[in-house]
Amino acid sequence: MSYIETFPLQHSTILRIYSERDEIETSPEYQRNGGIWTPEKKQLLIDSIINNYDIPKIYFHQFSREERAKIGRTYSIIDGKQRLEAIWSFINNDFKLSGDFDYQDDESIKIAGMSYNDIAQEYPKLKIKFDSFVLPIICVLTDDFDLIEDMFSRLNEAAPLNSAEKRNAFGGDMVRVIREISNLKLFTQKVKFQNNRYQHFEIAARYLLVEASHHENGKLIDTKKVYLDSMSKRYKTGHTALVNSFRDTVKNVVDSMSQTFINQDHLLRTQGIMVVYYLLFKKALEKNVTISRIDLQNFDDLVRNNRLTAEKNYEGADFDLLEFDRLSQYGTNDVSTIKEKLRILSEYLNL
Repeated sequence: MSYIETFPLQHSTILRIYSERDEIETSPEYQRNGGIWTPEKKQLLIDSIINNYDIPKIYFHQFSREERAKIGRTYSIIDGKQRLEAIWSFINNDFKLSGDFDYQDDESIKIAGMSYNDIAQEYPKLKIKFDSFVLPIICVLTDDFDLIEDMFSRLNEAAPLNSAEKRNAFGGDMVRVIREISNLKLFTQKVKFQNNRYQHFEIAARYLLVEASHHENGKLIDTKKVYLDSMSKRYKTGHTALVNSFRDTVKNVVDSMSQTFINQDHLLRTQGIMVVYYLLFKKALEKNVTISRIDLQNFDDLVRNNRLTAEKNYEGADFDLLEFDRLSQYGTNDVSTIKEKLRILSEYLNL
């Protein structure tokens, strides 16, 4: 029977955890991405530490001796990644205290706007106090990886996790394949939008939903959260071969897209067009037709220029291009919207 145990990590000072950071896996599969904290939020955390306020608990998954030997890590972060990264970033002098910082224990000490190194030089005792702050780290021992994923999801239920982040914590075959797709060149090199909140995972999930819905009922459905979540749970276990077949189909289409688009392509600047492009390239592969980036660029220019025309002479503008533009400004997950945008673009490309 699976088990899970928790206990506080002893002697978990900032300096100790910083010195052992190479032993900590900061991006396990169930973790949300870092880099989403604002500078002000990082400054507030350091302010709280220096002024000796309590900070939220940090959770580590502690590996067994066999796991440590295999992966070369002692811990992985279940929850608290942004807090640790902010602390380490401050120690690395990547940002300074806010300009209105007040040291509450001694108002004569003026360290507002100082970096970690500045404090070390001007107030070495205060630097030692910061280094000695004990982080509230809870270790988790378990023999079941799914329990770690479940714990992460539960810990963040009240936090503003988005749909893709919550779905990533489901685990299972479909989530594994979503991760695989999101690591392909189209996402790592070609798209212009970032993956700070798992945007790439969301698009990969939509691509797989296209294939799953085609397999199940032979038609396209809305790519909304409820259907993406349902797919991830439905194909969590027991359908590995089928899920892998979805992956292979998506990979084939995505590889074709990667050959057409350039790095950081402005044509891939938003998520809203991604499913339309996927269906377009899927259709092109079925018809053995090559899609030119120049044609896609020309279409993008036409839509933009048609918008300018409509502002001066609405009757002289192209209705289909206006409709494409209008649909691009609203919800992108409705099947009717996806189909209509695909129709307009396909007709322009003679597909």
